[in-house]
Amino acid sequence: MTPSAYHKGDAYYRNLYSRDPDFRQLALQDAEFSAILKPNYQLDFTDPAAVKQLTKTLLKIDFGLAIELPDIDPENLKSAAKNVDLNSLQSRIKILPRQRTDSMIPVDEAKIHRVDFVMTNPPFYESEAEMLQSAANKSRPPLSACTGAPVEMVCEGGEVAFVTRILEESLRLRERVQWYTSMFGMVSSLEVMVEKLRERGIDNYAVTEFIQGKKTRRWAVAWSFGPMRPSQEVARGMKATPWRKILPPIVEVEILTFPISEGIGKNADALLDLIGPLELISWEWDRERLSGVGRASENVWSRAWRQRLSTNTVGLVHLADFRKRRAEVLEQQEREAREALRSGTTTPLIDRSQSATPNNTSDGGSERPLKKQKKPKRALVSFGDDDEEEHAVGPAVISKNKKKTTGKTKTDTEGKDNNAESSAAAADSDDAGKDKKQGGKLAANASVGIVPRALTKAALRREAAERDELRKQFLALQEAVKATEIAIPFVFYDGTNIPGGTVRAKKGDFVWVFLDKSRKVGAELGVGGDKNANARREWARVGVDDLMLVRGTMIIPHHYEFYFFIMNKTLGPGNVRLFNYSAEAPTKASRDSETPQPNPLSSANKDSLVDINTLEGADDDPTLTKVVDRRWYERNKHIYPASMWQDFDPEKDYLSEVRRDTGGNTFFFKG
Repeated sequence: MTPSAYHKGDAYYRNLYSRDPDFRQLALQDAEFSAILKPNYQLDFTDPAAVKQLTKTLLKIDFGLAIELPDIDPENLKSAAKNVDLNSLQSRIKILPRQRTDSMIPVDEAKIHRVDFVMTNPPFYESEAEMLQSAANKSRPPLSACTGAPVEMVCEGGEVAFVTRILEESLRLRERVQWYTSMFGMVSSLEVMVEKLRERGIDNYAVTEFIQGKKTRRWAVAWSFGPMRPSQEVARGMKATPWRKILPPIVEVEILTFPISEGIGKNADALLDLIGPLELISWEWDRERLSGVGRASENVWSRAWRQRLSTNTVGLVHLADFRKRRAEVLEQQEREAREALRSGTTTPLIDRSQSATPNNTSDGGSERPLKKQKKPKRALVSFGDDDEEEHAVGPAVISKNKKKTTGKTKTDTEGKDNNAESSAAAADSDDAGKDKKQGGKLAANASVGIVPRALTKAALRREAAERDELRKQFLALQEAVKATEIAIPFVFYDGTNIPGGTVRAKKGDFVWVFLDKSRKVGAELGVGGDKNANARREWARVGVDDLMLVRGTMIIPHHYEFYFFIMNKTLGPGNVRLFNYSAEAPTKASRDSETPQPNPLSSANKDSLVDINTLEGADDDPTLTKVVDRRWYERNKHIYPASMWQDFDPEKDYLSEVRRDTGGNTFFFKG
């Protein structure tokens, strides 16, 4: 392909032949095409040679490819090799001869570990009779001759059976091929293949249709086992309503689009206000790219969800709205108080139960009332000194004035004084008792309320910043724990324990990563070679999904991380931790945080690795961890010890579990 062809987008090739080619212009550019063209610049489409030459000319002019199209089936392979040589693509194209019984995707024979994509144009028909019947069913004969040989047009089972073989091989190869693709000549075949994909639990797929010219249509399907999904436009390439039932799930939703010519900050705030009411699991906003990514557990942007939310929240206010309004009110009160203080005018006392910043200083226009002073306790028997005492309390001086009384009223006055003094003494003793209740300290003034915490916008931002900082610290600690290397000794199990060795893993690795490494160990050791001479080849064909990790008597699913069991200290049967590794972060980081993380399935540099025998877990019993072929387990799961194994359930309490056999009988021994 010419360099200019690489830079042309899909839209160019989609509309490349929407108009008929100009045969006169093609004849000027290609002498071979000019030789088969009629004098009136017309082409005989009933002549197979003319149709082949047109194909060669279009590939040469539009794609920069020089090819040869053979006429005899045995010459196909030689012609393909010649096409590679003509275009100098020997370093990029490798031709492998295949037999009918060979695998469809020969990655092992080609000595390739990973392939970007597989592209297939399968034989459309099950038999020549079906091919002829399909041509006879058309309302008018085809406008061009069929240049395909029977070996290219017909196979047993037709295109569905052909692509199904690729699907079955993809279940074994999985992510060794990033994308599996195939074209179909009939839309009914596409519907059947989509159903087969769904039956096998594959939801990462794409469908589309090719429209070239005015009548010819073809369809295609692609599927993948990787985490990356195609864009919505590519995955759901069939827009017609009848095809909705075969389209993949929706993975992209455009909620709102703003022009970014001006007012970017304002638009971003408006977008956040719109996103706020949605019950999202997370929302991440990139200020540099001006893009946001939200994750939800259900369709929270639909009208049905909004109606359900409105019926469930009648009379209620969202917490975010409440905090926002409260912060605005508190700021307004604080601002009014500051303005009143500057003006020096007497203002009504602010309700401190709602004030964000209480002011304990007195206003300029009012004085603080003096506290009522306690009377000193007087003795009931006086020797004259008490009467002359003067007590200075603060700025005021309190003194007793003696009054002259007549003898007639002396007794009454003394009685009244004695009664008053007794009452005062009792009151003073009560006050003194209250003071002593505080351990010698003054009692708290009950008139002073507890000052509420300030809830201004600035305070809320500080709280959010603190939470974000704590979150970052926790994530850094979590990543440090996940990056810690451990050793997992294991055995291969097929009824007997076959030594497997020790796998180096990380606490944050998934179980499937460990199984893939153990698979490579099995291939290197040639496990099972005493029973099968082609053991190494068999191990090369075994995928991660064909293996199981059995820890004790627990079957650990592939999608779990070791970190889950380590941090939760998950207990299995017998009150024993499933993975007894430390949950603490290492004192010294095993790898610099700025160093890029390597591929967990790639082979690491041995010079940079720590001795595996010094890693945590290197001394564990290898028989505790078994790597089992799932096919062997399905055949022998009714036989001990496989009959004792059970899938891990995080909701189950294994401490109170009563172990029973398949017949419901309780075991009276510990296994």
